[in-house]
Amino acid sequence: MYYSKHMLDLGFRTHDFGRKFASAEEIALTAKSFRENACLHFAPYKVLDDTPKPMTQEWAAATRDALAKHGVRVAILGCYINPVHPDPDKLEAELAKFENGLDVAKALGNPFVGTETGSLDARNIRCEETWTDANWTRFLKIVERLLTRAEKNGVTMLLEAVADKNTIDNPERMFKVMETFKSPNLRCLFDAVNIMPIHGVDNYESYYDEAVSMLAPYIRMMHLKDFVWADSMPNYPYAKGPVKKGMIPIGEGLMPWKTIFGIYKKYNVTDVPMTLENFNPETLARSLQFIEDTFAQA
Repeated sequence: MYYSKHMLDLGFRTHDFGRKFASAEEIALTAKSFRENACLHFAPYKVLDDTPKPMTQEWAAATRDALAKHGVRVAILGCYINPVHPDPDKLEAELAKFENGLDVAKALGNPFVGTETGSLDARNIRCEETWTDANWTRFLKIVERLLTRAEKNGVTMLLEAVADKNTIDNPERMFKVMETFKSPNLRCLFDAVNIMPIHGVDNYESYYDEAVSMLAPYIRMMHLKDFVWADSMPNYPYAKGPVKKGMIPIGEGLMPWKTIFGIYKKYNVTDVPMTLENFNPETLARSLQFIEDTFAQA
């Protein structure tokens, strides 16, 4: 049984329902069946077969209206690309895809448009060259290009850090990017599991307190999931176990969410959309209740 008044703006990464949908209305009804006024992390090509390539204003507006009929909205348009892809032709295709997302975001209801920040390995796995000065300079130029498009359209692009793998792999690098551009159209998506180093941290409270205090002015969205330890992970081929396996429904792993939620409260970043990742539809109701209860106790 859910609270009559939800404390958090919660929703779902749509493709974690595990299937493609016949229509945006079907997505809305599914989301609504778990939570009223749900927000969505929406990656159209993963959940709707009839998504046009490229996406159009008309399609975006129709999708927005179909969701709104049931009180559901897109909080973030997931357009996850490798913005430092080593192949120039493939990189250009990636950037064009993201720019298309920035072009239709207003028609879709003015959501954020988000991406991770990629690797110099074409497979988007850990690659030491990703953290060279040359790649950092190249990355900033690419962000500048995309940000110019975001500002032109009056929408916001979000960058997400992934530890030990992507160009932005820790809170300090994220802060550096935000401070470099100082644009209200560039903000960050905070994923507490993804930003944690693959071998963990010595003290969760101090690590997240420092990270959130640093990034609080820039956090506009969050992901919620959990992790367990594994012997190895494919995206980190050079890492020796145990390593973080961050593909677990929230409340079913090792993340100290009461502590994390307390830090979110401390720095007033709890009024942003939060979407669940890697959830199991069969246990989703329990995951939602875990979030509400743990947040209330934090």
